[in-house]
Amino acid sequence: MQTVVDGAVQFSAADLVGHPYCRHLTQLDAAVLSANLKAPKNFDPLLELLWRRGFAHEQAYIDHLKDTGHEVVVIETDGFLDAKRVDLTGGAMRAGAEIIVQGAVVNGR
Repeated sequence: MQTVVDGAVQFSAADLVGHPYCRHLTQLDAAVLSANLKAPKNFDPLLELLWRRGFAHEQAYIDHLKDTGHEVVVIETDGFLDAKRVDLTGGAMRAGAEIIVQGAVVNGR
């Protein structure tokens, strides 16, 4: 989901992947971000289940990579795309980490 950090719009990987498939969703997200539209507040148990299973699948894959001898660096911060996440990612890259999970990079804004 898009967010604003230091006055600049930041996009998640899901935003970038989804945009070519549904530009209307990108416009809706931008309208929510600018407070011109309220995000829907609904609870869908199926989506919650899919989210949990997706998270569990990702964790199982990370565990598999570690168990098979790969060096895995997991970048964990509280921010969506904050300076700390970017710094930790850059440090892991400079150190030659084989696999970086939840890293973040920026280019200009």
